Amino acid sequence: MKKNICLALSLVLLITLLAGCGSKPSTGGDSGASSDNGGGGGTIKIGYFGPLTGGTAQAGQAALNGAQIAVNQLNETGGVLGRQLEIVSYDDKSSPEEAVKAATKLVQVDKVNAIFGSLHSANVQAAGPVIEESKTICVAGGTSPTWLEQGYTYLFRSISNSSVSAKQLAKYADSQNLRKIALFTSNSEYGTSGSDAFRDACAGYDIEFVASETMTDGDRDFTGQFAKINAAAPDAVFVWCLGDDLGAVTKQLRQSGFDGPILGSESYTLPEILENAGDTANGVAFAAQYIVYSDPNDAEDELMKNFLERYIAEFGGSPESDNAFRAYDGVMMIAEAMENSQSDSGEALRDAYNNIDGHVGLAGTFSYVGKNGEGIESMRIFQIEDGKYIEAQ
Repeated sequence: MKKNICLALSLVLLITLLAGCGSKPSTGGDSGASSDNGGGGGTIKIGYFGPLTGGTAQAGQAALNGAQIAVNQLNETGGVLGRQLEIVSYDDKSSPEEAVKAATKLVQVDKVNAIFGSLHSANVQAAGPVIEESKTICVAGGTSPTWLEQGYTYLFRSISNSSVSAKQLAKYADSQNLRKIALFTSNSEYGTSGSDAFRDACAGYDIEFVASETMTDGDRDFTGQFAKINAAAPDAVFVWCLGDDLGAVTKQLRQSGFDGPILGSESYTLPEILENAGDTANGVAFAAQYIVYSDPNDAEDELMKNFLERYIAEFGGSPESDNAFRAYDGVMMIAEAMENSQSDSGEALRDAYNNIDGHVGLAGTFSYVGKNGEGIESMRIFQIEDGKYIEAQ
């Protein structure tokens, strides 16, 4: 919608409110174009919940920063529906219980128009009933397929789910003639769903799973598990755990004597993993839609280059996590849905988000039509060699 039309609509709404001598604005409900947080004159509130303390705080802060860049960019060009945007954020402490509390505050106390969060799939799934009941759309960055398979209609994802990357990795493993694979995953919902997706994706190939070991998030001693994996003599090890753990996992796996290929999750895009794992990360292959470039000039995509330049200018360095990209894309698509529906909340906004088709974001081109909250499926295989990311040929 063109900016002048949005401003005109806002002016008409303001005049109407003044003529009503202070009458209360409509609550938005299922299809209204205004909400309890201010109607035509108030800000549009974008809620955020994610880890801002604890082991995954860097990823959570990166996501919040990415959302803030989207809000700043939108506000500089006139806002959305002729109104400015603001972010209301809460720390979910990487806990499903805290995520429920945060989501409840956002929808019941702050009365946000839409939400981005969380990064953890288990947290999104836990908060799902609160979000669905409030009819508040929530775009999340968690990659587990599970939380979009529960029948929720107000939840969306701004990145491919793990089954997409699992399919790409299975295809890659077959192309590299990796026939005997060991699994090493976290015992969380994230790790379990990643492992299950990879097993399913490998069903069509001549691939055998020779070992399967797990860890608890935050563990730092994997001696026993890696001894069993090495005893199975795999061609490759599939590693699926949180980014905070990957540096230690990768280093110890190499130190245990395994020098073959490691097939990993998109969490290997985190720059800190290269720092923590050093040369032991060489030989890792993973599927992702983007990687975190420390130098914007290394990005071939112009949109990514511009985003990184702005991020570095505003926050003093490149993102600590690709969750910054997920949040940016999510907020920008929320804004697009608001403009397309001329609504800031409820069913009309949800339906407009479901109809997004052809939105070009940092992850690629999104289309949500008929996909139950999933919006993108394209991924590439990257490898780590000599401490750098290279795209597999």
